[in-house]
Amino acid sequence: MSKTRFGSLDGIHQIKKKNVAGSTMLSAAMFLLIFVLFLFAVSAASKGSVEEQRQSLSEAIDRAVIQCYATEGRYPESFEYLQKNYGIIYADDQFRVDYVIYGTNMRPDVTIIDLQR
Repeated sequence: MSKTRFGSLDGIHQIKKKNVAGSTMLSAAMFLLIFVLFLFAVSAASKGSVEEQRQSLSEAIDRAVIQCYATEGRYPESFEYLQKNYGIIYADDQFRVDYVIYGTNMRPDVTIIDLQR
């Protein structure tokens, strides 16, 4: 036990031990907070990516429908026809395309349904 002119050093060692425990808890809490924020950010980015894929598929189908009408003089009779002749490729496990035809001279109604929601 060392003695200085201010007193014993034992009290200083006890204070350091208390600070180490407190800083360890603070570090663990900060790590958990950052980890949770990271998970929320990844989730938000994933949702945005799916929405972009849906939007891209919608635009590709619209372009193919218009191109078919411009080159063939009629709208496509089925979505399978668009896939086969105009190169529409999509993740069929993630999206469902509802393609409703009203007539050869009327634009079809296309609805894209996200199966992951």
